[in-house]
Amino acid sequence: AFWNGHLAATRPDKIQVKFKNGRIRNYEITFEPRKPVMAARQMRRRIGYASAAVARILGLEPELITAAMDDICRRAMHCGGVAVAPTAPLSALPVRLQTQFIIDNNVSGALFQKLRLLLGPAAGLASRERLRADRAIAEAEEPHVAGTNGGGAYLLSPCAALQATFDHAVSKKQFLERLVRGADGREIQATTSFSGQDSPAALPPPGVLDVQICFGLDKGGLRSTCKAVITSCNQEHPSSRGNTILYGVFPTAKDDHDSLAAIASVSVPDLDGLRQGGLFVHGTRRAVRLILTGDLRFISTWVGHGGPSSTHPCVWCSVVLRRTKSNGAR
Repeated sequence: AFWNGHLAATRPDKIQVKFKNGRIRNYEITFEPRKPVMAARQMRRRIGYASAAVARILGLEPELITAAMDDICRRAMHCGGVAVAPTAPLSALPVRLQTQFIIDNNVSGALFQKLRLLLGPAAGLASRERLRADRAIAEAEEPHVAGTNGGGAYLLSPCAALQATFDHAVSKKQFLERLVRGADGREIQATTSFSGQDSPAALPPPGVLDVQICFGLDKGGLRSTCKAVITSCNQEHPSSRGNTILYGVFPTAKDDHDSLAAIASVSVPDLDGLRQGGLFVHGTRRAVRLILTGDLRFISTWVGHGGPSSTHPCVWCSVVLRRTKSNGAR
């Protein structure tokens, strides 16, 4: 009875028994499915039980982990085993990827440590101290170094941040070529490397390799802040959150010219440096085509446009919204 109670409490994966005659027998726990195929209703019931159990352990709502448990149960049914969390691949997960996962998914440190204690040491999840040390190292790297001018916080080197983005896309084979179209609508083939230019306002000559960078502002939040973002168009889903670089956060109460001028005093020199110096892709220097994104009011104010009118509905064309006798001859 003592050994039965001990085994029931510890549930070891393997038991080794040595007999008096010298023979040694190993006993291991094996799982067999009760039946190879389960109905959809039974699968939903088991997923519900598993989600409720894990939710009680982690202190989360069952709806938040239903998708994950659905995938785990589906994989277990496909391989003919039981629904368990795949902890073996986590042992090879670097600390930097764990830090990125926490930041990208807004996972708190307390919740991550609960998950670490739940999976055990074999999962290879980093401790709170290792995560803090790795995050401090990442914040000190050039693409992530931020500064402040008293009114907002911003990246000190957006060029380094964009260069790191392109290097990552190239290493993962996710870089997409975006060719410019000519007046006839055909794509212009670019084969010449970029050698730099003196004026940031000048467009790259035809046939020069380039990359397309989007820059925009987004105002909102409880404390009325304006967020400057930059992203690369040479990738899939460039506007998604994971592919967007937060360039700076500036407190603004109104969409006035003074607030925009304060933001421009920080961002314009860096944007001009990008257009003059370019970026490197596959070891080749490329020109930078800057594309403004955002609402019409921001784009109009940034380029010095007076705003939409009957003759100029936007900053890119002069198509008349409604033709009248006065503007029909224009």
